[in-house]
Amino acid sequence: MKLKHLLITLIAAGTCIPAAATPVKVTMNTTSPTMTLATADGTPVETGEPASRVYNFDIPEGDYVLTAYATNGTTVNGTIKFNPAEISELAVLTNTLYVSNKDEDGTQWSIEEGDYTVDYKVSTREGNLLDVTLGKSSTAKRYTLLALNGNTVYMEFIPGAAREAEGYVPALQNATLTFGRTFNTTIYKGYHQTVTIPSDAELSIGYKTVHFADFNTVAPESTEDNGDTRSLTYYLSSGQTYNFRTWRPGGLTLAGQGVPTEFTDADYASYDPAQVNHDPASNKGYETGDIFVNINAQGHLKLNVGDTFDAHAMRTWQLTDNSTNNYFMEPDFHYTVVGLDGKPSSGVIEIDNADTRDSHWSTIKAVGNGTAIVLVTYDAISVSTIKNGVRNAYLGGEYWGAIWPENTGVYVVTVGEEADGIEPNMLLNEEYNKDTLKLAGNNVDAEHDVFYYLDTEEGAYYTFTPEGVEDVTIAYPAIGSRTVSYSGFGSEGVTANADGSYTLLLRHGRQIVRLTDASGKSVYQVLTAKECHREITNESRPGATDFIPGDKVIVQYSGLFHPANKLAGIYNMSAYVTYNGNPNGTSLILSANQYTFGSAAKAQAVTFNIPEDYDAEANPEFILDEGVIQVNGYGDPIGNHRTIDRFNSRSPNFTAIAHKTYFGAIPEVRIPVSINTSGIDSVTDGIDAEVVAYYNLQGIASDSPRKGMNIVVYSDGTTRKLMVR
Repeated sequence: MKLKHLLITLIAAGTCIPAAATPVKVTMNTTSPTMTLATADGTPVETGEPASRVYNFDIPEGDYVLTAYATNGTTVNGTIKFNPAEISELAVLTNTLYVSNKDEDGTQWSIEEGDYTVDYKVSTREGNLLDVTLGKSSTAKRYTLLALNGNTVYMEFIPGAAREAEGYVPALQNATLTFGRTFNTTIYKGYHQTVTIPSDAELSIGYKTVHFADFNTVAPESTEDNGDTRSLTYYLSSGQTYNFRTWRPGGLTLAGQGVPTEFTDADYASYDPAQVNHDPASNKGYETGDIFVNINAQGHLKLNVGDTFDAHAMRTWQLTDNSTNNYFMEPDFHYTVVGLDGKPSSGVIEIDNADTRDSHWSTIKAVGNGTAIVLVTYDAISVSTIKNGVRNAYLGGEYWGAIWPENTGVYVVTVGEEADGIEPNMLLNEEYNKDTLKLAGNNVDAEHDVFYYLDTEEGAYYTFTPEGVEDVTIAYPAIGSRTVSYSGFGSEGVTANADGSYTLLLRHGRQIVRLTDASGKSVYQVLTAKECHREITNESRPGATDFIPGDKVIVQYSGLFHPANKLAGIYNMSAYVTYNGNPNGTSLILSANQYTFGSAAKAQAVTFNIPEDYDAEANPEFILDEGVIQVNGYGDPIGNHRTIDRFNSRSPNFTAIAHKTYFGAIPEVRIPVSINTSGIDSVTDGIDAEVVAYYNLQGIASDSPRKGMNIVVYSDGTTRKLMVR
């Protein structure tokens, strides 16, 4: 692997001040307490003296080079380039790196003597590379590399030609930084590893550098054909963590960490690649059978002929070794292109790597004007860690099913047509999401916003008021056993209202809404709906079918799902059922069930008390409305999974911020409330008996009735309910 030092400006971590000079704050560290500053052409810049290693100064916008110095004031610890228009507060971290290798006479290896070189890069968490140079430590044969708080460093320690001839192989190091670190690395000699697979199977051995980027693959040194099998021999480093992926036509794909020794026919036949585990309780409650794609909140990609687009698909639940290490594997994805009529299409776009194996990135090529629909599915997979020849399952289990067909990834690609005058105004939860980190803002998000409806209903209804629209039509999904299909757009399920709004009937799965202007040009919005189940029970009086003031009510859902479940380095949130802006359910964040919202009954339960003084005569229904799923926790703004760079990708997010965001729509709850005493045991008028005591619904006695609901106990043992307003 050869890491180039690229000059890419920093993503803004501070606020750009449109003025002649920008206030800048630079915080140095104990290894490099001082610094100097110069313009890109080398002109020195006055920064003043630091106070406790902190510099404050004003400089115009432009590129500057910061040079850090060791405690002796002369040793240069490296440089880093920045622009105050993009980042004005810099917490500089100095990292020390060296190898521990020594010759037999005790001489430590060094860069100066040609024992090794270091390739390095420093990246923001968004994948943008910083322009840095390697420095020297004040300790001999040690070197320093600057970075900023939250950056990730990647280093490859490459043996020199003489050391390579002795059998040494490169060593890798990487880390996401919140403090300056020391990287004491050993460059190991390699070893030979032979893996035997069926002759018609394929094998990839690689190693990971960053989330979501393709693994770096290692080519076999030799391949030997043995008739029905093949033996592939690799030269590997004993200090490196490797991963594997193997597949064969018609068989199961197996992937994970470690270096295998053999795969047999039985491995590829151990699980059906078409198997769908359509149960959120599968795989210890983690399974959701869903997918994220990197298009946009509308699910509508616009290109011109000749354009290309890096298409990325991500399984969710993400298949990871554990919830913190995040060494995840992706299944095999499959892309299908159809026209607006649902029939196969090839004249608008073409997709390279439409059936993914060892890369989960594909390329969309725009080849002709028009509009097409892309469907994305994935197969079942085996994921495990192999250590000392033993295969250990990933978090949640080894075998994971294919995509749930209703969750098939769906988006529209338009080439060469622009409908600039259309404003969809497809708004949702505007009041709740005014100040939240939802990239779609008040608009519907094709993936994160799900419209839930009860399984006793035909669908969910959604009303919006577009501008510049002459016609609204909808394409409903026909859900099959493995994927979905579409058969064109129609007006069934679309109601045009007198006030210019439209009401849509949304059905299970992902439907595509087409908004067309007077010239016949269209924009599209993918909308997701799911049916759910609901049971309402009386906790205060188990078995009772009526509700009265003071009763404790449980509204239990099933079929709700986390709108932004865990993605490495991006999302790490819990989810709650929320009505009227009040979170309900069980707080799962930072607990063992944080990621199992879809299978955790407690997380999908709404518990509340009807107030004892509730006026059932004036309001015979107790109503919970404005139902949504609230996401609460740490991570990127919701929707940021669509901004991952194909090559620089994402690093772990150790500077994530906490935020709350509101998604989708949950059916309103209407509880009929009565004040009659039907269904209460031993209730009489009590006319011929004396009052013994009054009790509230919590069982606390009193000598006289109190405001709200009272249970009156009479001398003959009978009871009666009494409401005092």
